[in-house]
Formats: sequence, C-alpha cells, structure tokens
Amino acid sequence: MSVLSEQQASLWQGQTSQVYEVTLNCPGTATVVSSYGARFDLYAKKKWGYGSCPSPNSILYNYDKVAYGYSGTATMTLEAGTWCLVVYGFSGSGSYSLRVTSNCPYPTPYPTPYPTPCGVYKSDTRTGFLNQGQAAVYGYYIPTDGRSKIEWSMTSSGGGSTPIIVASAGQSVESSSYGGSTFDLYVFKDCNPQNSYCNTRYYSYGPNAYVSVAPPSSGSTYYVMVYARSGSGTYNLKMNSYKCGGTTPIIVASAGMDATMSTASAASDDTGSGSEVSAPSAEIVISE
Repeated sequence: MSVLSEQQASLWQGQTSQVYEVTLNCPGTATVVSSYGARFDLYAKKKWGYGSCPSPNSILYNYDKVAYGYSGTATMTLEAGTWCLVVYGFSGSGSYSLRVTSNCPYPTPYPTPYPTPCGVYKSDTRTGFLNQGQAAVYGYYIPTDGRSKIEWSMTSSGGGSTPIIVASAGQSVESSSYGGSTFDLYVFKDCNPQNSYCNTRYYSYGPNAYVSVAPPSSGSTYYVMVYARSGSGTYNLKMNSYKCGGTTPIIVASAGMDATMSTASAASDDTGSGSEVSAPSAEIVISE
C-alpha cells in the first residue's frame, strides 16, 4: 500500500471543505479522521472527461459514494480513476486529516491531490456577556513573520440559547435577530475604538457575523469590536489565522452555500469591500 496524500484542515458544524481531486491507477482507500467529539462525513464523485470537479454542494447532493464518520472515522474504497472528494462537518468542530492510499504494486504517477489546502495556523476563542449599547474590544497583533489571512467569526445568543457556529464564504451575513438580541462585528487596523475615532471597511452584522483580512499587515494590530446593537446576551468570538506561502489556496468556510476555493492567493478571501463606516458609540466593558 502506498500513501498518495495526507491533508489536514479544520471545519465547523455545517461546513464543507474545498474539493480534493485525486487520481488512482488502481483501487485505493480514502479515510477521514476527525477531532474528538466531531462527526465529519466523506463524499466522493467519480470524474469523467477533462472538466473540473463539481462544487462541494453539488457533490453532497449527487455523490457516488459516501462514508459517515460516526466513530470519528469515515472510510471508503475507491476504484481506479479520478475522484472528487469533499469533507462535510455533520456535527461538532475541529481538525481532520484526509488520507488517500493506493493498493497499486507500483508507485503512482499522481502522488498529490489537487489543490493542496492550507489549514488553520493558530486559533483563539473569546466569550462574554453584553447588554444593549455595550461592546467588547480585543486586539490581535500580526507578528513580523506575517500571516496570509486572519478571520473572525462571531455568534451571539439571547435567553440562554446557543446557535450553531457557522461562517460565511468571504461575505457578510445579513442582519437578523436571534433570541431578542443582535450583535455586530467590526475590525479596525491600528486603531483602538476605546481611545480613538476609528473607521473601517471590515464589518459584519448579525448573530453569525464573519470578517476576514487577507493578507493582514505584518507588525499591525487589528482591534475587533463586538457591539450589542439591540438586546442582551452572550457572544462567542473565534479567531483563526493562516500562514501559507505563495499561491497555496485557502480553505474557506461556507454557510449553506458552495465553498469558495482560491487558487490565486489568500487575498481573494478578503471581506473588506464594503463602504467605510465609523465605530458605533458604545460603552466598552471588556478590553484586552
């Protein structure tokens, strides 16, 4: 048995990975091992001809094979040919490894799936409680060795309920309310809204807000403001940073939509394309 590829990345519940394309000269096996407590399923679609693989959601609904990761491991056999693979986060969150092996008695001329993903480099999670008009501010310094992308996803809930943590594929989530509260997310470069008048193009409204900066500026500090626009409740702010070189694609998250795959650079997953807004007036009760 020879290992064709072993890839690692992270998912949250309800997300799909990017599409992995792999060619086998003879029968093989694909296996996904997920983090403790998470169930990640593996879907496969046989590719015919010279076209590209279908989108992740298309594979989920039109798959040829599926393996469910009930015990943290999903395994399927693959016949010789070209396959398009997608990992789906059915429940829980965390990292996974996708391993493709072949039973060929000779080395395969196609040793690496395409494209090669870039997984999460570092993560950080902050939680708290805010009343209407209050805000929490957290600072994130970008080291001099640089990052290709940094992203923040924020969920909020009122009345003690906890929604599913999801993120959007490089776009803001529409403003909505959940449990009688609405929290918004703002990101300011080298400007602390607690001490200065700050403007930004990086913001997202609603309980499932998402902002990404790609690439962030080395040596800069990005101040993230969680603002309780209406109601009161708890929030969960998760930061992921990526450190990828050259044209390594980024795995981006999806919220009930096709996952986006960047083969050019991390910059294609930058959400700062909206009009500039000012930091809302707020009572900042948490600052780190």
